[in-house]
Amino acid sequence: MEDVVMKVYVILTKTATIPGRMIQKYTRKPFNHVSISLTEDLTEVYSFGRLGKRNPLNGGFVVEDVRSGVLENATTAILSYEISKLQYRRIQKELDWFQLTSDNYRYNFWGILGLMLHLDLSAKNEFFCSQFVGHILELGGISVVGSRSQNFLQPCDFLYEGEMEIEFCGLMSRYLEQFELENEELALRVLA
Repeated sequence: MEDVVMKVYVILTKTATIPGRMIQKYTRKPFNHVSISLTEDLTEVYSFGRLGKRNPLNGGFVVEDVRSGVLENATTAILSYEISKLQYRRIQKELDWFQLTSDNYRYNFWGILGLMLHLDLSAKNEFFCSQFVGHILELGGISVVGSRSQNFLQPCDFLYEGEMEIEFCGLMSRYLEQFELENEELALRVLA
């Protein structure tokens, strides 16, 4: 196996949206949403969720901005998993493909109902957030949630399985502050 030199990041968040609160009330777990990134500073974050601000029933593949909106001040846990260059390339290729073909994918509302009823109601090209993150990791050759089916994954499963390292717990804005400070220090050195 290639040397482990890179990381994939799984971002768990507690959003205060109505769907987020409903999910959290059902699961009784600290987080109700999960995303994935290959960048430590979370400049590129991907998931499945609401496509527009107004209609929670219009969902699909999303490129998330953790620096504004509901994620900016969300309670978060940033998890990481060390990966090889080959795994990194596989994951990046798959994320690029989702982004290129995003119109082909929908949010898996039936899958959420199936999760609650313990029935597999998944459909082709439909995902909910934790199902998507599990799918991407599996395509990268990473099994971080044991033998549990992707169709029944919940955000906290990534935390409780213990395969990932916890990088940070707290407010998203606090996590992002460290990168703002690094950029300011770099700019000052360049100008000096």
